[in-house]
Amino acid sequence: MASPVGIASMGLQAVGGIVSGLGAKSAAESSASAYRYKAQVALFNQKINKQNAQWALDAGETTAMESGLKSRQDIADTKVHQAASGFDVGSGTPEAVRDTQEEVAAFDQDTIRFNAKKTAYGYEAKAQSDAAEAALDESAAKSASTAGTFSMVSSFLGAGSGVASKWMQGNQIGMWGA
Repeated sequence: MASPVGIASMGLQAVGGIVSGLGAKSAAESSASAYRYKAQVALFNQKINKQNAQWALDAGETTAMESGLKSRQDIADTKVHQAASGFDVGSGTPEAVRDTQEEVAAFDQDTIRFNAKKTAYGYEAKAQSDAAEAALDESAAKSASTAGTFSMVSSFLGAGSGVASKWMQGNQIGMWGA
């Protein structure tokens, strides 16, 4: 006759293996979900950084245009003051002064545009980093899910092996009858 203690022991081992396997799979899926969420956040950040890069370029161009308009107004004011002072504004030093103002204005606009491009480049670099982070997180999610499946199967096999071992031990000592 079969021993109730032996049967219960094997049953508990089998149930324990199943619960352990399901728990491992659930934990792995939870981890995979967290990685997928992180990947989505990184992709969202990538989108934001690309927008910020474009906005930096747009803002730089607007600022450069404003600087150019102000410079042209300043140059015109200089010409008016020169003419009011009796200078010949079409040649010589007065014209050279205004030419220098134009060169300085162009340099200022170039500097504004360069700084905007540098800022945009920083955002673009961050966007690329975000894309790479998203890809790594997606890979980690797949790995976690796969690892969970292997862990679950391993728990099931371990429980099955343990039950078979107990059955064989019980059989050798005559626990299951003749």
